[in-house]
Amino acid sequence: MQGNRRQAANGLRSEKALPSVQAVPVRGSAPRSLKPAARSVRQERRYGRRSAFVPQASAALVTKEHGPAPVQPPSAPVNVENQVASVAPNIKVIQSICRNERLKYEVEYGLRRGTTDNSYLVTASGAVTLVDVPYEAYAESFVSALEKQTPLTSLTHIILTHLDSKAIPSLELLLQRRLAAGPAPGSSLQVVLSNPALRLLQTTIGEKADKAPLLSSIQLVVARSGAAVAPCGPGADDQLKVILTPTPRWPDLLVVHDPVNRVLFSSKLFSAHAAPPAGDALDEGGWEAYGDDWRFYFECMLAPSARQAAAALDKLDLVPARRKPGSARVNKTSAALRGFFRNLLGLNRNKPDSPAPAAGGAEPGAEQLAVSELLPMHGPVVSSALTQLLVEYRRWVDEQLAAAATACATVFYASAYGNTAALAQAISRGITKGGVAVNTLNLELCTLDEVAEATRTSQGFVLGSPTLGGHMPTQVSVAMGTILREPNAKAMPCGVFGSFGWSGEAVDEMEGRLRDAGFGFAFDAIRVKFKPTAKDLLLCEESGRALAQGIKKKLKSRETNVVAGARAQAASGPQLAMGRVVGSLSVLTAKDEDATSAMLASWVSQASFDPPGLTVAVKKDRAIEKLLIVGGKFAISMVAEGRDKKVMKALTRPFGPGEDRLADLETEPSPTLGAPVLKDANSILECSVVSRMEAGDHYIVYASVLEGKVLDENLPTAVHHRKVGNHY
Repeated sequence: MQGNRRQAANGLRSEKALPSVQAVPVRGSAPRSLKPAARSVRQERRYGRRSAFVPQASAALVTKEHGPAPVQPPSAPVNVENQVASVAPNIKVIQSICRNERLKYEVEYGLRRGTTDNSYLVTASGAVTLVDVPYEAYAESFVSALEKQTPLTSLTHIILTHLDSKAIPSLELLLQRRLAAGPAPGSSLQVVLSNPALRLLQTTIGEKADKAPLLSSIQLVVARSGAAVAPCGPGADDQLKVILTPTPRWPDLLVVHDPVNRVLFSSKLFSAHAAPPAGDALDEGGWEAYGDDWRFYFECMLAPSARQAAAALDKLDLVPARRKPGSARVNKTSAALRGFFRNLLGLNRNKPDSPAPAAGGAEPGAEQLAVSELLPMHGPVVSSALTQLLVEYRRWVDEQLAAAATACATVFYASAYGNTAALAQAISRGITKGGVAVNTLNLELCTLDEVAEATRTSQGFVLGSPTLGGHMPTQVSVAMGTILREPNAKAMPCGVFGSFGWSGEAVDEMEGRLRDAGFGFAFDAIRVKFKPTAKDLLLCEESGRALAQGIKKKLKSRETNVVAGARAQAASGPQLAMGRVVGSLSVLTAKDEDATSAMLASWVSQASFDPPGLTVAVKKDRAIEKLLIVGGKFAISMVAEGRDKKVMKALTRPFGPGEDRLADLETEPSPTLGAPVLKDANSILECSVVSRMEAGDHYIVYASVLEGKVLDENLPTAVHHRKVGNHY
């Protein structure tokens, strides 16, 4: 038992032999050894002990120590539909669509607009290439839809731009159906994927005796940047080309460029969790219809990896182009137009120690990728909003890099089943909402030098870990040792979190070691059993915001302290005049499943007569903002005059993450929504969010009024008076 416990704690994979798999490098690349022993040696050099901590390996280790792996609570039922559409003369998209608002609890699904998992079928020069397979919930319907488009035996290539454990069942079913159909003698199927995806495939399918024939029936090809992998047109040089674009959350990420149709299979980049209308695979409605979805997905998934996102954009060097209608070939983009777009996208900015751009805007040796469409893994195909999305992506990345130059926090984590990664993503989003840049580091992939450098350049950090065999895995333990050795680390606010299936000792270990070393915590340790719920994710976002506030407070303490009177005295004329704009004092409350939040609001106004509607301004870093998405429901309690002091005292004090903001006030459930409302309010309203827009550091939320009730017609509503308009 002691040996097993030690093995589980170190994250060692079972010694079970892998089946014989042929790993073939693509054209232009050298052979690479993929034996498990070689990978373990590389990791031994990195951490000082052998470690191969991957999600499926972790599950096997937990089984060794405690018996069968824990059964996680069932997810909400998934209603799946499929649609197939042509996006280029020889390219079809197979969209696996789920309009279920609660398909997943991960933070990136927070807008609750459904989602799609997109796969693409490319037919050219006798080759049939499938790009990506969907989430396991779509497996059966997807394979059936694919069979209607082409016989499975006709597939010559499968390109996996990203692979996780939840997509493995779809790939398994596809390969099983293909084997059952009896491929013609001599026919072969190449599966192109990155090294991290290959390791995942080997530890899931490769280590199972009953699944071994699936891998032996295909040829695995390790993708290298710039290599040609499959035909996309009639010419010998018309080949799909691969570019590797890894991030900490997606270390296996790659994109694929089609130079004939000028489209980019962009995988997770430029994705959005939004289900388009039936029969409409493209972004009809453009930026107005999907802009918020692209922005939200970026903020959740790519803002915490801004440096890697910037590197990917620089590497891809995308330039909008136009395709002739009904033609496989496209118009060439003039040098002047390419230069214009490069300036628009910020690609002509000279970098330190870099040669000046060549004529036409391109950097020496750089290859521009002309694109007429972006074909992402999730959401609509990007066509009408192409140029604006490219411009906005660059702006969003630059904003994050600029924020990092002022203040930055690092989220270190390892994840066994993906649950700790979901918590890390939610905490990262909370940090960015708090106005601090964030850098997420997956400890399964980064080196100790990267851990040390991230600690030195951060003003705060968070450490997350699963619990394996009653302990934290080796990567987390060794990374913590590196953090503890950094001389300036103790002065930083920090936090710990983790998910578990039994007792969560890893979180206790991390908290104890940091506390004993004299570290200060920005929030209480977060422990989540199994998959996080809406309440857990809200707690994580609030905790990330608390860390950001701690960082900003420390930075501000180094500057001159400015008292409120001095701030008012230094305010400009417009700010002083704005302070005379008054608003009705109210309490806004929202509830979403097990998550509840509240805030004091004075910027509430009637916006329409028919239907009755109102607007409310919500600061971007407010915890309740997460619940005020389009379609979200909330209640407003109008504060009666004479009762405002008690309400303001209760709601203007600082709150810790997860703390009940209404604990000092008497509340009751609202009649229809069940959201808490004040018992001594003079009236209450129940509302549904119709739309929202950005307004500087606030969101303006427009909501229709569903129900309303006057509780005391004799008491007028309290009014909030201010002296200056640059703070509440």
